[in-house]
Amino acid sequence: MFNFKQIRLGLEEWKRLENELKRIGESEKLELVLNMVMVPTTEEDSGNEEGEEAEEHQHTAPPEFTEDLSKLVDEIKSEYNANADYHSHGDHGELMIALNADGGSIPSIVRGIIEEARNCESCMIHSIDGEVHLGDDVSAIMFGDSYKLTVILPGQDGRRLVIMELNT
Repeated sequence: MFNFKQIRLGLEEWKRLENELKRIGESEKLELVLNMVMVPTTEEDSGNEEGEEAEEHQHTAPPEFTEDLSKLVDEIKSEYNANADYHSHGDHGELMIALNADGGSIPSIVRGIIEEARNCESCMIHSIDGEVHLGDDVSAIMFGDSYKLTVILPGQDGRRLVIMELNT
């Protein structure tokens, strides 16, 4: 059975994050810096290999993985007017994204980028980490994966931290 109450609670948490980032940014733009580690979904089953071959590090990425990461970067650049690039190894790729936006729009941008990355056919999200900057100061940090994102930011009183766990 589908739990609509859980979905509503999840959307309320994203709305709460939106309000907190609006408060932090006030009328200024915030900078979002996001790093996503992507892994190929087409890896061969290493359980069938024996000896040192199973532990050998791959030095070249599968061509479809690299092509899909490149397409993903292009989509993010055009959709969000972001600076984006990737660096790939045989066993993973790192996608770096930086953009300036109003605090209230950052949660929807993060969700959109995660959704774009989920649509990658030959890759999947291994981990996500990022920061939100106001000028030179770090205003929020985030980490997690494609299912749950933890965000830590200052509370309204400036003395306590707010920790939010968001379903993605």
